Amino acid sequence: MRRLLVLALLGSACDAPAPKKPAPLEAPLEAPSATTRWVLARSADDTALLEAPARVLASPEGVAAIAPPLQARVVLVRVRAGQRVTAGEALIDVLMPELLHAAGDLAGEQLKVDAYTRRRAQLEVLKAEGLVRLSELAEVEAQLATARADAQAARATLRASGVSDKQAEALLAGDGVLSLRAPIAGLVAAVDATAGEVRDPAGAPLAQLVGAGEGRVEARLPSTPAEGARFSFVSGPSTVPVELISISPRFEPSDGARLAWFSGGPDAGVLPVGATGRVRVSADPAWRVVPARALLERANVTRVRRRTPDGSALVEVRVIARSGAEAVVVGLEAGSQVAADGSESP
Repeated sequence: MRRLLVLALLGSACDAPAPKKPAPLEAPLEAPSATTRWVLARSADDTALLEAPARVLASPEGVAAIAPPLQARVVLVRVRAGQRVTAGEALIDVLMPELLHAAGDLAGEQLKVDAYTRRRAQLEVLKAEGLVRLSELAEVEAQLATARADAQAARATLRASGVSDKQAEALLAGDGVLSLRAPIAGLVAAVDATAGEVRDPAGAPLAQLVGAGEGRVEARLPSTPAEGARFSFVSGPSTVPVELISISPRFEPSDGARLAWFSGGPDAGVLPVGATGRVRVSADPAWRVVPARALLERANVTRVRRRTPDGSALVEVRVIARSGAEAVVVGLEAGSQVAADGSESP
C-alpha cells in the first residue's frame, strides 16, 4: 500500500507542466547609474539675460535750434512746422541793430586803415629825403594800429554772429535784414516766432529742426554684459538690433548702474530720436542652457557631467548667468546631454 502511494505521488509530479525559463535581459546601451537623469543642454538663442531702461539720444547732426546771435527783431517767418527744408535754406529774416553797428564800424575802420596806410607810404618817401620828422611817422603808425584794432573788434562781433566781411557789406548796402538759415536738412519740428517781435539770444529758439542723423541709445545696465552677448532696443512693438559702443567706468550713485551707449546696427534703420524703451541683452546662440543643479563647483572651477558613449565625463564650463533653476554656460557643444543633478554619482 505504501509503495502504491509513492508511485501515485511520483506520477502526479510527472504530469505537472515544467516552469518557463525567464526571458534574457537586453544589454544596456551605456553604463551610467539608473538614478542619473540626463537632459539636453539647449541653445540659449532665445534667452534674455537682462533688460535695462533706455532712451534714444539725438546725434549732433540730427537736431538744430535756430536762434538769433544778438537781440533781433523778427521781420519775416518763411517756414511752418512740419515743413521739410534743405541745409542752407532761409528760415526766418531778422534785423539786429548791434550787428549793423558792427558792420558799419568795420567799414569805417577799414577806410581809416587804407588812408593811414597810404599816408605812411608817403612819409616813408619823405623820410628817405630827410623832409619829415620821425615823430610824424610815429603818429601815423599809432593811428594805423588803432584803426586796425578797432576793425578787428568789429570783425569779432560779426564772426560771432556767423557773418563774413562780404555779408557785412551786403547788409549795409541792402536793408540790413539777415536770413537765419537751416544748418542741417530735415523737418521743421517747431516754430516760435512772430513778425515784429523782438527776441533776445538767451530766449527760446525761434525754430527747431530734426534731421536724419544717426541716433544713439543710452541705457542703465545693472551689471556688465558678458563678452559675446547680443543687444537690441525694444520700444513698443518694435525691436531693433543695436551694437555696444562703450560702457562708463563709473557706477551711478543712485542705483549702482552703469551707463552704456549703443549705435544702430546695419539692420537697425533710423532710431527715433527721443524714443524710450529698454535694451535687451540676449545670449549668444553658441551658449547653452542647463539646470542650475547640473553645475559642480570646486575650487573656483565649474564643471558639468556630460553624457558620453562610454558613460560620462566632467567638462569645465563658464557660467554666464543664473536665473532660478537654470544657468547659461559656455563650453558645451550642440546636442550635449548633461546630468540634471551633477551631485549624483554616475
